[in-house]
Amino acid sequence: MSLSSPKRARALGLAGLGLGLSPAAAALDVDLGGKLQTDIRYRTDLIEVGEWYGQRTMEPGFSRNQNLFKLRGHVASGKARLVFDNDLVYMGFSDSLSDFSTLTRREIVDPFRIESHSLYLEAWDVGLRGLDLRIGQQRVMWGVGDQFNPTNNLNADDVEDPLLFGDQLGNIMVRADYSPAPGWTFSGVVVPIFKPALLPASAELGLAAIDRVPITDPSLRWKLQSEQKQALNLGFPTVVGSVVPTLPANTLENMQWSVRAAGTLGMQDVALSYYDGRSDIPVAVGNHTTLVASRECNPNDETDCINGRLMTEARLVYPKMKVLGLNAAGEMNPLGWIADGIRPIGYRLEVAYIMPERTTVQLTNDLLDFGLYQQEAGEYDYGMGGALPTSVTGDPFMKWTAGLDYTFGRHVYLNAQWVHGFPDEFGAGDWIFDGPWEVRGATVTDEPSLLLGCAPIFDTGAAPTPERCVTETTRPRVGDYGVVGVDLMFGSTKLRLFSILDFTPIVVSRWDEEGERRVQRRIAWSNAETRSMVLYPELSHNFGNGMELAGGAVVMLGSEVTKFGDPATGGTQVFTRASYSF
Repeated sequence: MSLSSPKRARALGLAGLGLGLSPAAAALDVDLGGKLQTDIRYRTDLIEVGEWYGQRTMEPGFSRNQNLFKLRGHVASGKARLVFDNDLVYMGFSDSLSDFSTLTRREIVDPFRIESHSLYLEAWDVGLRGLDLRIGQQRVMWGVGDQFNPTNNLNADDVEDPLLFGDQLGNIMVRADYSPAPGWTFSGVVVPIFKPALLPASAELGLAAIDRVPITDPSLRWKLQSEQKQALNLGFPTVVGSVVPTLPANTLENMQWSVRAAGTLGMQDVALSYYDGRSDIPVAVGNHTTLVASRECNPNDETDCINGRLMTEARLVYPKMKVLGLNAAGEMNPLGWIADGIRPIGYRLEVAYIMPERTTVQLTNDLLDFGLYQQEAGEYDYGMGGALPTSVTGDPFMKWTAGLDYTFGRHVYLNAQWVHGFPDEFGAGDWIFDGPWEVRGATVTDEPSLLLGCAPIFDTGAAPTPERCVTETTRPRVGDYGVVGVDLMFGSTKLRLFSILDFTPIVVSRWDEEGERRVQRRIAWSNAETRSMVLYPELSHNFGNGMELAGGAVVMLGSEVTKFGDPATGGTQVFTRASYSF
């Protein structure tokens, strides 16, 4: 909503007189707009991860029941303005009702939150013509890819809502832009306080996947997996009790900053950037294990019992990284010579060369008394000559988005992208940069005599041979994805068909008894057991005057070891959305 000039002038003039402001101070330019939106979603399937003694689940049912009121706009005067974009969100679900007294607290029975995307002051020609300054809560999204932006690192990723993929959290920043000549801008941004990514509720399901040991050394990983199985055979399964992320200290040395040069070359938009900060997705840095002895049996099978749990507390950090970025966007018309009616093809290219900080893991435990034997309290013996194992190597890696888009007449819009690297993928290990792949699943032999050689309970003087006991499934740390979207327009009705296909292979490695060595089976993305994709159909209708109604689904397909079949994605959901913009 924007106030018309006469009404706006009268309103501002009366406001100025009422506040005792001078006529010059009262000459403000105010622009307001916003949106009302109701969003209802339903999860179609039950998701279960882990065994009964450490299982995490998400029940089928309504997963979102949300009302949103957005207010955005600006207040400008002269060469300065205040910009705001804030949401008031009513969640629609009551928070945990721990006891009767919580029924008397509105913030629990009817919770809401405020999301501040922008709230900053901007000024132009500050002391120098062409120098602009922006201070406050803001989002600096320089990337040109459609929703996949590996060079957008100043703001943390907001992946809490899968339908708003590519969104980012606002943060308090100081930004300066200098334009010495038309078409070219040099920018610098400083972010005093680091903010982590906002994750979906389904991310907690990943905590039950104890076989995905986040250590790059395979021999040590197999040894740990074999020892977990040995403890399970004694009635002590390993369970993730808690995960504690640690934010960097709020000091000058932990400030994030970035610089960029952007301009036009030959009618094409180009930009080079450099970022010095941290990954907003945490990685493992420590694990502490405590034995909690308590005999329990499966409620559904009284013969399936345990003697206790090995409760682990995982510690996470946000590793430092430096990123060189390249953005390019524009249009090309290689077939324009055929006929004047052939439209140009739009293209986008966004490349990030990432240099991460090496991250190590420390494993410790209290006294672990299994009855048959004990493990003394202290640090785990890695067998690495005093060195700590690695969770993320310091080797560089790349992410990119390369896309084309084309409009066929008035009714069809096509967008296709090659995405190398999702926001949660971090570290070297793909088809370009050699490095350790990530673990997606592991099974350990049930043969007792073989297992004793892989994870000996007593010191026999023989070196353990864990490579003989573990069958492991891995995939590259940085995957490849094909993203295709089509919009079909029929008057005021739009049908959107959007899909993401995972082109990333997996490798299953195991011990071959005949060959007395480990062998690998590489499984292509097109195989039935590794095929994984997202399907997103949406049908919307615009009734005019800002009113729109939409419905659709986000369908996750694939086995548990794949990207989109992973339970942590939250599974398939159907949705309906009504909105009114003003």
